[in-house]
Amino acid sequence: MKPNLYICHTAYQVLVDLLRASRTDGQPHTMVLSAAVPEPQSLAKRLEATGAVKVVIVDETRWPGTVTGPFAARRARRAFEKLCGWRFTRAAYNEVRIHNDWSVLGRYLQDCHAGYILCEDTFASTLGPDQHLVTDQRAAPDFAGKRRTGKGYLYWGDSPWCAKVESEDAAKCTLFPASRLVTDSKRELLESLTDAEKAMVRSVFLTQPLPENAAGATLLLPRSFVEDGLMTQAEQNAMFKAVAAKYTAGPLFIKTHPRDTTDYHALFPDAVILERTMPSEVLNFCLPFKFARAVTVQSFVLRAFTAADEKILLSLEEAQALLN
Repeated sequence: MKPNLYICHTAYQVLVDLLRASRTDGQPHTMVLSAAVPEPQSLAKRLEATGAVKVVIVDETRWPGTVTGPFAARRARRAFEKLCGWRFTRAAYNEVRIHNDWSVLGRYLQDCHAGYILCEDTFASTLGPDQHLVTDQRAAPDFAGKRRTGKGYLYWGDSPWCAKVESEDAAKCTLFPASRLVTDSKRELLESLTDAEKAMVRSVFLTQPLPENAAGATLLLPRSFVEDGLMTQAEQNAMFKAVAAKYTAGPLFIKTHPRDTTDYHALFPDAVILERTMPSEVLNFCLPFKFARAVTVQSFVLRAFTAADEKILLSLEEAQALLN
């Protein structure tokens, strides 16, 4: 059986496609990682160690733009292959899946007339209330011509070179006709993981072993108020140390926002620092234990968080008051 091709631009997409690949005949499947994925080289090694995928890393920044004029798609394909160093051969794969068809790699698939499946780029993204990108695209004067001829790029599943669009629940998705939709529930996927699959995910997204005893553990979920211009780094460090001192019971784990560059290893030398780029789904579905408590400050991160018995959301003012 031919392998599938999975193209990923985020750690969440890598998680989803790794699990799908591990459950699908034809291994190893091919996973193309955009160089935009954090630390793609080391991630690729851990992914290949699972045996489910072989990895190709593509640096999309090497492609300067689009090609117009006669035979534009053919010329664009050749230019992409020369500059980015990867060539797509449709006959080599069974299914072709991508989450961001507006990307350089997505445009390349359209130039190749790939017949790809567009997957949701985030959880249940086809069911969100704001779909203005799709509706604005369809209102453009050249939309009908692009759909009819296949010349020029269309995104978010509207390209004639997109064969199917994946949704968390196709019956609830109103963006596309039923004939173009396929249901693929990530919630059902994640809730059905075996212990072996959870261990596989941890081997990819955790770069240090978990402590053997995590009973009563607390998870601190910081974010960068320095980046938002609300405080200095020293003030933020002091605030989160005060939050941790107030609410930590048992071992302390820290998982910060991907854009937070604070050195939490230095700030909390005895804590377990989880990878900042790790998808939150790893915490919710793939750890061998549940946290006794999860704490955050002025953040929505706990809204869908299920891996703690107690969830504590502090306002910024409440957190700062702990310094007094």
